[in-house]
Amino acid sequence: MFDPWGLLAVAVVVVIAFGVALLLSGRRRIRINAWQRGALYVDGVYERLLDPGVHWLWKTCRNLHVQPVTLDRQVHVIRADVMSSERMALRLSAAVIYRIEDAERSIREPVEPLLDLAAGVALTRLAGEMTLEALLAQSPDADAAFAALMGDTVGAARIEQAQITGVILPPELRRLMTEVERARLEGLAALERARGEQASLRSLANAARLLKDNPELAQLRLLKTVENAKAATVVLGDDRRR
Repeated sequence: MFDPWGLLAVAVVVVIAFGVALLLSGRRRIRINAWQRGALYVDGVYERLLDPGVHWLWKTCRNLHVQPVTLDRQVHVIRADVMSSERMALRLSAAVIYRIEDAERSIREPVEPLLDLAAGVALTRLAGEMTLEALLAQSPDADAAFAALMGDTVGAARIEQAQITGVILPPELRRLMTEVERARLEGLAALERARGEQASLRSLANAARLLKDNPELAQLRLLKTVENAKAATVVLGDDRRR
């Protein structure tokens, strides 16, 4: 027997199940870690900032995109072509450790381009006030001066540490400095050889003076030589014929 009410109930269950499946398929699960914030973009337009935790977002024919914003410590490396106080061209590399303090501002004003600009200006000013020798030494004073020029904040980021990590010289300048260092080492080697020769001559002169003043030592030395001689003929006296 045909039961219209039963058929209607089945249809209602199917419709409800289909609706639930449609709703579930229209949701997107997003997880934001404790050290992050999530920048939510809807159809390419920034909408709001998501706090740490699990978020369910309704897609509903919209293009959703979540861009993580890291609030933990980050390292940014910068290289800049500069000139020293002697007008010598070189390249400085530096590292900046920072944290993003204002996540929403970092979305409007990206931090890395601002760091590149601030660090480039700081390295240029620092190099112009220091000699090439001082820059090559990479003293703590140079790091302190660079950190002072960088300041405490750049845009949405707070600077925790800034230091110079390397000095790169042009090939011709590296070759010149290598030649200078080689000449210096060769001079030191020649000086050490001269000192060794002087010490040897001084020792021989002292020995000759000692033997002259003490003939017995000459005889003892001769006996020691004969004792140590192996398969050798030792001639004593003067066999020259007159």
